[in-house]
Amino acid sequence: MDNKLLGVIIIGFGLLVLFSEQEYSWIVSALSVGVGAGFLIRKTKNDDGIEE
Repeated sequence: MDNKLLGVIIIGFGLLVLFSEQEYSWIVSALSVGVGAGFLIRKTKNDDGIEE
């Protein structure tokens, strides 16, 4: 799975959790959006070891 797709899925999960009515849902949402953004920003290496 591509890192960008995984990042978008995690961010989407974080946004859905934000609208839940649980007491600490904002913490889970903030963590998942942060991790998802990290996957979007992270550079990937190709087969030659060169960062893209």
